[in-house]
Amino acid sequence: MKTFVIAVLAALALQVMASSTPEEMYGMYDKDGKYREMRAKVEQMKHKADEARAEENGRKMRILLVSLFIGFVPVVAVGGKVIRKQTWKTNSSGTAQALVMAFAGGAVLFAFNYGWLYMKLFHEEIFKLILSLVFILLLIALGFYLARKRK
Repeated sequence: MKTFVIAVLAALALQVMASSTPEEMYGMYDKDGKYREMRAKVEQMKHKADEARAEENGRKMRILLVSLFIGFVPVVAVGGKVIRKQTWKTNSSGTAQALVMAFAGGAVLFAFNYGWLYMKLFHEEIFKLILSLVFILLLIALGFYLARKRK
């Protein structure tokens, strides 16, 4: 008898759940609409977070592309001279050294520009502080240099 009653109640519960939509079920438990309101706010917050993340990734990609472009300037300049003058025929070791130096200079330019732009766009307060300190230290160093030069 207990088994029969349990089976009938389970069948009725399944029938009620199958016939009702999620909105109807929320309506049964959420009479004043607070749950739906909270759920809408959570969805809105998730959407805003996704938009912010996408915008941040877009900024990082632009910073990367600009830095790469600037980093390739020395390589393109030296490579263009090497190709135009065909210096590898007369001085292959000097040409190799020039290309290695261009790559190294390009890597330094890339790192400097990427760091500069990243700090400027994402950590502006720290960037201003560090830039101010570096400027003050350069002024102090310039003052010492000029004072020693006068003696």
